[in-house]
Amino acid sequence: MSRLAAAFLSSAVVFAIGGLPAVEAKDQSRIEAPAQPAPPPATQPDQQAAPQDQTGEDPTQPQTDQQPGANQGEEISPDDLSLGEFPAVQTVELTTDMAKRAVDAFVLVRDKYKEANLEDYENLQDFVDQTEQGKAFEADIKAAGFANVTEWNTAVTSVGLAYSAITEDQTDEVKRQIAEVEKDTTIAQDMKDKMIASLKAMIPSDNNRKVVQSLIDDPAYVEKLKLLAEEE
Repeated sequence: MSRLAAAFLSSAVVFAIGGLPAVEAKDQSRIEAPAQPAPPPATQPDQQAAPQDQTGEDPTQPQTDQQPGANQGEEISPDDLSLGEFPAVQTVELTTDMAKRAVDAFVLVRDKYKEANLEDYENLQDFVDQTEQGKAFEADIKAAGFANVTEWNTAVTSVGLAYSAITEDQTDEVKRQIAEVEKDTTIAQDMKDKMIASLKAMIPSDNNRKVVQSLIDDPAYVEKLKLLAEEE
């Protein structure tokens, strides 16, 4: 399986689990190039060639040159972009029972669905809705005590973030990125708000650190957590 959640920004990592993507953003920054006009039909022998002016250009053809200051080919300012589908990082306050169930379910689906090509789906719910394997996947997740795959994904992401913070704390780096985003005046406000919210979600609560530390101290779960880390 590939990723459960994608890496967020440059160095702040959301835990990833094979092929199980969290809700991913569509690339809003890609601008489709305008279709090129079809070439004019070749002049037939019995047709008189169109007159040309002294510059050699055909005055009967529409002019395609852009006037100075036109936007074609220029970069679009970040203020003109909107990330309405920016991939928010979702977390939840963990209990020890929830964290254990999330990790146990991860260990199960990690191997069971490794050939399911989950990366072909925009999110887990699409995989569930569109395939028979997805329905079996959902049944395994529900058997672990989660209402749906999204609830499980949020729980296991929360475990992963707390585990990462304990084993390789990047809190200072995340805070630095938050400060940079806050003072950046070139970023559209809706994009900035979502970036900051997602970055803040990557700093686990004291409760989640405590819960995951208890799993690290549990011989039955320490190796399972290492498997989770391997999928980064």
